[in-house]
Amino acid sequence: MASVDEIAEDIFRINLAPPGRPVTFSLFAIQADEPALVETSFGRSFDEVREAVARVLDPRTIRHILVPHFEADECGAMNHFLELAPNAVVLGSPRGASSSLADFALRPPRAVQDGELLDLGGKRLRVLLTPYVHQWDALLAYEETTGTLFSSDLFMQPGQGPASTEADLTETMVAYYRQSGIWPSMPHLHAALDQIEPLPVQCIACHHGSTIAGPVVRRYFQAIREHDVTAFAQR
Repeated sequence: MASVDEIAEDIFRINLAPPGRPVTFSLFAIQADEPALVETSFGRSFDEVREAVARVLDPRTIRHILVPHFEADECGAMNHFLELAPNAVVLGSPRGASSSLADFALRPPRAVQDGELLDLGGKRLRVLLTPYVHQWDALLAYEETTGTLFSSDLFMQPGQGPASTEADLTETMVAYYRQSGIWPSMPHLHAALDQIEPLPVQCIACHHGSTIAGPVVRRYFQAIREHDVTAFAQR
């Protein structure tokens, strides 16, 4: 069964831990006047995810489905939620919304722009376009009222940790990135950090691994700056 934990006020981490997988998979439900999901997880996990979402909000009331990039674990259940929530709109980067999402989504997606503010009513999501972090169509988002960064695959940790941690797991993070080879280039990561670091981030809502909270947040930024985490580092 998916676990559900409130990681910031009215922001809930829904986590799946499939047996035998090196990482867990999270999506995030935001309670607001216009409820939102950040990621949907896999289509095959929809029933489990829907039940978890229903513990914190009525899935039929979802208005926004933010897709950080086009990949099964990020948006595989997108159309299931669109069928369930008649007023929901899929939001993606201009590249994503005009290509993969446009072809696969049941309803036309909407492209969001770099720096665009999504006012959900009680919560405010700021869009950060971050191409090739780690896919070509990637974006991240920052919730301004709680200081929550939705980081997709950035700052991931392998294994099954707690819902939230203040531990420094950056050595494990760096080692896993080098082994998995998911990052195409350090310049793209540094460009993303240029957008993230000025923000008053209080917690990092990771798609894979624990939510990172407390003073250690800045250490994760520093670790990406200081280490080559691309596959090329192992060559």
